[in-house]
Amino acid sequence: MKTKYDHFKEKLVSHWKNIGRVRKVLEVLLFTVLAFLTVPSNSVRLAIALSGHPHIALHTQVTKAGSGETRYLLGKYHIGRAYEINNSYLSWDGSYYVYAFHVTRIILFNVAYSVPEPG
Repeated sequence: MKTKYDHFKEKLVSHWKNIGRVRKVLEVLLFTVLAFLTVPSNSVRLAIALSGHPHIALHTQVTKAGSGETRYLLGKYHIGRAYEINNSYLSWDGSYYVYAFHVTRIILFNVAYSVPEPG
């Protein structure tokens, strides 16, 4: 008699054998993105990479913002967390330099988006 784990493993292996190469790549990519979103600093790196700066995403240091910056960055209700990077870059529209991110947790995943530089 098979256990539930053996049944699940058999179904997963048969699924993996039956799908095409493109779908395998898409499933692995989706799983990787979801795994990155579980850690706040990795979600910041993913946001940087998706904004068109993968080199900066790989070679930057992500730290939590101080309490003074957190009040400004998170606004009135202080929902979420603020993170800063050591390398700033120009935003997608060229109107401000990105150095801070607002990270919000949705169930298990963290979503990061850039915040304009104060001033």
